[in-house]
Amino acid sequence: MKVNLVITRPIFRVLLTTIITVVGFMLLTVFLPWQKNDGIEVGTDLTEYSMPWTNNSPFYPSEWQTEDHKLVNWRSVPSATYCAECHEKEYKEWASSIHAITGPDAIYEGSILENELNSENGGEYATEKIRWCDGCHEPLGILAGEGTPVVAVGPNEALEEGATCILCHTATKADPLAGNAGLTLNINEIKRYMSPSLIMAAPEQHALSMQAKSHNPMMGESEMCGTCHTEIRPTRVNGDFPLHFQETFDEWRLSSYAEQGIECQNCHMHPEPAQYIQALKRGERPKRKVSHRFVGNNYLLTAAGAIPDKLLVDLRGGWFPGRNVFMTSEEWLTDLKKQQALILDLLKEAADLKVRKKPSKNNQQLRLDVSITNSGAGHYLPTGALDQRHMWIEVKATDEAGNNVYHSGWFDQEKGVTDPNAVMYIKTMLDKEHNLIDRHILFDVEKMYYQRKPIRPNETDHVPYVINLPTDVQGKLTVEVTLWYRLALQPIVENIKKNLVPAPNLDGVIIPPIIMKKTIINIDNVI
Repeated sequence: MKVNLVITRPIFRVLLTTIITVVGFMLLTVFLPWQKNDGIEVGTDLTEYSMPWTNNSPFYPSEWQTEDHKLVNWRSVPSATYCAECHEKEYKEWASSIHAITGPDAIYEGSILENELNSENGGEYATEKIRWCDGCHEPLGILAGEGTPVVAVGPNEALEEGATCILCHTATKADPLAGNAGLTLNINEIKRYMSPSLIMAAPEQHALSMQAKSHNPMMGESEMCGTCHTEIRPTRVNGDFPLHFQETFDEWRLSSYAEQGIECQNCHMHPEPAQYIQALKRGERPKRKVSHRFVGNNYLLTAAGAIPDKLLVDLRGGWFPGRNVFMTSEEWLTDLKKQQALILDLLKEAADLKVRKKPSKNNQQLRLDVSITNSGAGHYLPTGALDQRHMWIEVKATDEAGNNVYHSGWFDQEKGVTDPNAVMYIKTMLDKEHNLIDRHILFDVEKMYYQRKPIRPNETDHVPYVINLPTDVQGKLTVEVTLWYRLALQPIVENIKKNLVPAPNLDGVIIPPIIMKKTIINIDNVI
């Protein structure tokens, strides 16, 4: 049977375009000189790189790995601004996030310098020990070889960024229970088609290389996030056994959220995280949406308008990369306000607060049950660096005449100090002399304990209050109960003043708390 093949003009155009694309792609692949981002060899390319411990990883004591076991080539690793050329929306979302400033933020910088330069246990290898912290906070710097006394790494915009695009999008394996930065990257095998010409010639290959979730399911799994939201201090930093400082991933792993397949990304990468959580509370499972804002809990470094612009920029470690190229300063500051609103809404959705009067046999006593339910977080409440991040309860009772009958959990706005007798959810850390460590000097921690344990997902903590009433109480009582959240303790500001040159002007600056929940009840016939 004879078959006549008729090539119409539209078909001819498609065939011709395909042939040109394929040939062009092959030529570019062969001749483009920077298509492969060769890694750096320790001992060959960086002869002075310090590896003081018997460990074959140049990134230790962080847990980073690269597929070829080499350092990242600092000369050609791409910045987020490079990705922004095509992914402007995602770049803008990231630029106002905390992921963009995990390294340069002044609170971290001041604290890390305090650990390196002034801790008891920094010692001879203090700079190398900092890899443990910088592995998550300044990951490209560590991956490129900055964490060494004799630094042979040149300037590169990408190295100054925090958790930037190329990190997650070249990840191939996650080991979240290993400790800080338990992630393996294929970053040096860049046949990653990062050249605009190659991207245009083979966009699907670029998407495959840059690992959209559809190509690499790990991008949407909590294990990915858990590699840096697990903090375990290894014995090479200090101590005879590892200390677990942060276990957010494990908290999620053992929760009902994990059983239901609700990943970190479902909430924290949703464009409206609080709305997503509200839907979960109603028993719904909304369609998954993705934003690169990574909404979390840092309401301080997004407080545009609440604190002066210059101070905010200083605290964030400077202006965002790509300033006045992809967006103006004003646009960014406006976007920070949106970021903060999302953070505050998320924090307020995390907990439920109830107050109930309990029977009392003593007419001179008021007994209350204050219950806090972790109703909206897939991890403990609070979570994270719990020597700094904390919640506490304020209970204030007044009579009809306005007399203050009882007040626990007050906060001094002038000094940034909380009532030492308040019911507080915080982890207390002590050094070997049993002195309090309240400035995040984790190198020196020898012992730690909870003042009150954080609340597991979907569980309730009942806090009893017994209030001895004065005999002159007038009329009914009004009881106001507030659940407060604070990002950090005030003494951590001293790390910034002490170690950053020039230091931001922090005179009179108080790290403010925010209200998560508040409820008021009226009580008649108290006595």
